[in-house]
Formats: sequence, C-alpha cells, structure tokens
Amino acid sequence: MAEFEKMKYEWNENLTSDEWDGFLSQFHGHPLQSTKWGDAKKLSCGIHDHRWIAFKNGTPYFMARFEERWLFKLLKIAWIPKGPVILDKHYESTLHKEFLSRLKKRGFFLCATNPWEKIEFMDKINSAFHTIWLDLTIKKEKLWENLHKKCRSDIKRAKKLGVLIEKSKSLDDLNLFYQVCESISKSKGFSLSTSLQLMSYLLSSDHDQVESYLFVARHEGHFCGGAFLMRCGESVHYLWGAVNRDFAHLCIGEALQWEIIEWAISKNCKKYDLEGISAKQNGGVDKFKKKLGGTVIAYPSIQIYPLHTGRKIIICLTKIYLFLQPKMTRVCRQLLTRSEKRG
Repeated sequence: MAEFEKMKYEWNENLTSDEWDGFLSQFHGHPLQSTKWGDAKKLSCGIHDHRWIAFKNGTPYFMARFEERWLFKLLKIAWIPKGPVILDKHYESTLHKEFLSRLKKRGFFLCATNPWEKIEFMDKINSAFHTIWLDLTIKKEKLWENLHKKCRSDIKRAKKLGVLIEKSKSLDDLNLFYQVCESISKSKGFSLSTSLQLMSYLLSSDHDQVESYLFVARHEGHFCGGAFLMRCGESVHYLWGAVNRDFAHLCIGEALQWEIIEWAISKNCKKYDLEGISAKQNGGVDKFKKKLGGTVIAYPSIQIYPLHTGRKIIICLTKIYLFLQPKMTRVCRQLLTRSEKRG
C-alpha cells in the first residue's frame, strides 16, 4: 500500500489530438486508440469517448482512450478497444488501480479492455484472440520468399493480366469498395463491423502519425476490390478488405496485399498486422492470411473489471451481453433483408 501511495501519477484528460496521437505512435499503440478513430466513431455513431494519460516526471506511462457504452441501457461501462497502452510494466498493477478508481468516481459500472499485446506464454489458449504479424524489418526479398509459392505465382499472374493497384482518396472508389464489403457480408451472413460514414471520415482526415488509406484494384477500367488500412507510427493495420467475386480469377487479393507490403516498407514501417484470424485458423480468410508468410500471434481476450460489488454476477451478465449482441445484430439484419425482399 505504501508503494501504491508513493507511485501516484499525474493524470491528464486534455491533450490535443496531435499530442495524443503523437504519444500513441511513439509508444507503438494501436490506431483504435487514436483520436482519429475516436472522432470517427463519434461522428458516425454518436459514441462519446475520453482520453486519459498518466505522467510521472513529465513522462507518459499509461494511455487509455475509452468509449462510453451502456449495458442493458442502464449501466455505464468504459470500453477500451485495443488498449490500454501501458509503458511502465513494473507498476502496471498500480496504474490499473488508479485508472479503475478514477472510473468508479466518474460513475462507471465496469471497465472492459481488449489489450493489443503479444502473449508470450499461454496457459489457456482458448482465452486469447489470434492474428498474424508480418515483420517488415527483414529485407523485401526475404518477405517475398516467405510468401507461399502459390501466392507468389498469383501476384505475378495478376500483374501479367494487367491488374492495377493504387491508393485512392476518391469517394466514388470508397462507395464502390463499401458496396463490395456489404455484398459479401450479406451473402456470407456476417455483420459488417463498419459503415460508409465511418470509413469516409477516417479517409478524409489525417495526422502525421495516424493515417488511413484505401488501396483499390482495377482491371480494364473495372473496380475489382480494395483494402482499407490504418497506419499508426511504425505499424500498419489491415482493417477491411473485399474483392468482387466476378474478378476473383485475377488474384486481386494477393496483388493488393503485396502492394501494401511494398508500400509499408517504403514508409519505414516495421509491423503489418493482418488484424485477426479465427480460433481454429482453418477458414478461407485464415488460409489466405497465412500464405502471406507472417507469424501467428496470440493476444489477450476481453478483460472485464467490475467497479462495484457483485463481481461474479457482473462478469456473467457482461459475457452474456457480449455473446448475444452480434447474434441479435445478425438476426435483425436477416429480418430486415427479408422484409425488403417482400416489399
């Protein structure tokens, strides 16, 4: 307890957007922790957020951009996507205690985090999420060699067939890309975790250290597909991607990914996060990402911190809510689609 009192930090809730994103990129945070992402969510979804940072002797040690969410429309929770960023691991427990104590005083019922950090040793592999990281610090030739043989031949084939890949800020291209994403989500029955408005805002505003990019593929004047990325400092993140099935034979996905890798290298980026694979790691998307030659990484599942009594009940209710939410969304989408068809 004496150490806890001694290590009190100075908390700041009023950094400018540039200051926040500058620290975030400097300390290798995730773009979902950026002001750019928070502002986009507020404008597109009306979600209010806060940005708290803890300093000691002028040096930041803890950063958390958290969103106000509501559990059953009654209880206020603090949701920290891909965070927090903890820079003083030795006093991680102290920082967490101070942070949670501040949340409780502000009327929050619980806090849920989704840390973006590699798990070195796992006792329970089922309790973790998985993704693939590509190490961009190795030579370009080595990255090419690490691609699956079929992937390399597909990239060459796409180029030979005249597939063109380019970055675009065009709203027309963004609309076409979103339409392809939406079409695929409906045909495969999954919820599309974005909106055209969110993408549009992300693409239209940039910070020196947090940027968004849309890579598009064309063939003989036709829009074939695209990939939406965010860069935060020295890391690149693949958020959304989609290919029009009519052009799947042109190896569009492979061509897009290699162009992205080459571009990331030119920007002196060190890591490319493909942002998720399934737990079984055997689906079509999983296999596609694996053939890019990266390393499968595990990171913690959602962590829940009740701020009041009844810890077990709160955790149970929260898990039920998180489990049902995507299912309810999917059912609503299906009912809406059926209604539209009848109309």
